[in-house]
Amino acid sequence: MDFLSKQIGVSIMEKFKIYIHHYYTYELFWYFCHGVDIDPHDVPVWFRGKDESDNRNRFNKNVVIEENVSINANYKGTDVEFIFCNKKHWEKNDGYHLFDYSSDLLEKGLTSDNGFISPLRNETNIRHLKMLNRASMLNPSKIHYMYLDWEGHNPYVDENWSTALKPDVVTFVDETTSPKSNGNSKFSFTNLLWSFVSPNTLHIRDYYFFADYLKYKNDYKYKINVPIRRLYGEKINVVKKALELKNPYITSTVSSFGTTNQFGLDVLDTNGNWSDNLIKLINTLPKENFIEKRGYGIHDWGGEWNANSMNENMWRMFGISEVVIQSEVYPISDNLNGKTPGQNWITEKTISHILVGKPFIPYNRGSLDIYEKYMKEYDKELSEFPIKYTHVLDIFDYLDKVTQNETEWKELVFKLQKYVFQLRKGIVEIMHENNSYLDYVISKEPIKKPKLI
Repeated sequence: MDFLSKQIGVSIMEKFKIYIHHYYTYELFWYFCHGVDIDPHDVPVWFRGKDESDNRNRFNKNVVIEENVSINANYKGTDVEFIFCNKKHWEKNDGYHLFDYSSDLLEKGLTSDNGFISPLRNETNIRHLKMLNRASMLNPSKIHYMYLDWEGHNPYVDENWSTALKPDVVTFVDETTSPKSNGNSKFSFTNLLWSFVSPNTLHIRDYYFFADYLKYKNDYKYKINVPIRRLYGEKINVVKKALELKNPYITSTVSSFGTTNQFGLDVLDTNGNWSDNLIKLINTLPKENFIEKRGYGIHDWGGEWNANSMNENMWRMFGISEVVIQSEVYPISDNLNGKTPGQNWITEKTISHILVGKPFIPYNRGSLDIYEKYMKEYDKELSEFPIKYTHVLDIFDYLDKVTQNETEWKELVFKLQKYVFQLRKGIVEIMHENNSYLDYVISKEPIKKPKLI
């Protein structure tokens, strides 16, 4: 029946709309729109123009789709229309408007990876602020800013976002208590998880599938490794403690990153070289534990772009030891270093270990708190972490002993493996079944009465 010929008295619910101000890609669809009820075949990958010979991005994924792309789906009983419209339609007042920090930087070619890029802070502090405030004047209370950059330190406080951004703009952030907003911020757990894998700029999605192969690895040289890319701060004390044990089952590996003058002067001397103390520490390592990034031809892992480093990490580092002692950001620890982070934020370090199913022990036990909190909230099974501790420096004597008792060691590895596999399974289920952004937005939308026509 034609729409215009429908009889008076038929009720039609208004559609819930979200204008996404970015060019459409299927990866961005999953980043923004995950958790919806939709057939994957209804998520377009490539498009053809009006002319049959116009294949657009069919053979070149870098071709930008400038036209609006509209996709309808259902989320927990609510029909939603997602409209990818890039710079257009900020004036539309029949839906919410969503703009993303990393997606904008990637689209403009200002970065090749997701995450925080310090030299680009002017992009957020000038251009993004101006654009969001201007949009807020067009559509008060309907402007949303996805600000997931895997950082939480004090530049966001120092740069006065709390007063510069209009108070009705909602920021969706990766800290449960965030300094990088105008006081109107919401922690967005599932969007944070998806930001690591889609778009897959750091190859972290690959870790999930690499787990099917890594689980068969059984010829590790060490039982525990402390991998170091940048040797500074508390990492120095952890490496020292590990090596002081002189335990053949416990080691550390250090990346050649530190010899390429990419450190700050708080780590290197004024000439950009290792300090004498760090040189002495590194020289205590077996030669093969110094991970040389640059090699000849096929062995050359290239520069220190995040994507290169994460790719190298997956292929070179997980085969060294059964268990990894992993550095991860942690608010209390960072507060001691003079930073002002939010609470319980996540970086690529732990999420990559979880997706690949690698048993790990974080420096700070509290780094696991946020995962455990949401596993419980979403009713996912998770066993207790098998080691009770606050900081890893407190348990090296225990690790020294347990690695030298084969029975106790196998039992510990089994429990660590069980924990990380349950966490991996639960996290992926949460990512597929829920959408923190939509949960917030839909819950805030007043229930609309059906229209009668």
